[in-house]
Amino acid sequence: MENYISIIIPFRDKSDFLERCVRSILEKTQYRYFEILLINNQSKKRRTMRFLDELKNNEKVRIYEYNKSFNFSAINNYAVRYAKGQYLLFLNNDTEVISPQWLDEMMACFEDERIGVVGAQLLYPNNTLQHCGVMLEEKRVAVHAFCRRHEADVSFDKNREWSAVTAACMMTKKNIFLDIGKFDERHLPIAYNDVDYCLKVREKSYKVMCNSCAKLYHYESASRKSDIAAKFFRRKRYKQFIAEQQYMRKRWGDAIQNDPFYDRAIMY
Repeated sequence: MENYISIIIPFRDKSDFLERCVRSILEKTQYRYFEILLINNQSKKRRTMRFLDELKNNEKVRIYEYNKSFNFSAINNYAVRYAKGQYLLFLNNDTEVISPQWLDEMMACFEDERIGVVGAQLLYPNNTLQHCGVMLEEKRVAVHAFCRRHEADVSFDKNREWSAVTAACMMTKKNIFLDIGKFDERHLPIAYNDVDYCLKVREKSYKVMCNSCAKLYHYESASRKSDIAAKFFRRKRYKQFIAEQQYMRKRWGDAIQNDPFYDRAIMY
């Protein structure tokens, strides 16, 4: 079907976030031509299993098991092989749809054939901005523009071009995704895979846009545990995070140093 969207949502338990995310898509979205692919990365909790059982008879939802250790790039690449849509929408499980027309808005951007990736405007629960585009800089590699600012205090075009957008909510054409080579599983299993993909898209002369009328909440800070085990996990992953930063600087040094959309005044 033309203009069919495959929404890909990886998750591991945290059923409260998953339920809110999926229900908001099914109950609020006015665009009808989509499917939801839930990629279960070793969930074990009963509440999660009950919710998955509840979804089994929903014709818009399909559930797949990914039983390997966490690798964001690999999980999403795995999901794409099952996607029926001509468009792929990568979505975090800790998001919630705000605007019913969010998919209509994102899809409309692709009427311009020069556009290869479209992101959404993401808000924290207190309605400050979490994401409306990504800029590049040497120290942190990638930073969110206007982060933590109130939406009413920021003026920007409905569709604005950036060097990258976050894969917390990112749409792209499947043929472009496959042609470019998917997410980098080897070098970028945890972070920066979305930025790397966007830069590859721009390298092919496509544009990366963010649509400010496609709005979702992103419960980013709330989705991270504060217990001891989680802190240890983060420490173990810190080495990988630093390695990925180093890879990005080596691979995209020129792009990072010469971002045409960089503006220190709108950095967080």
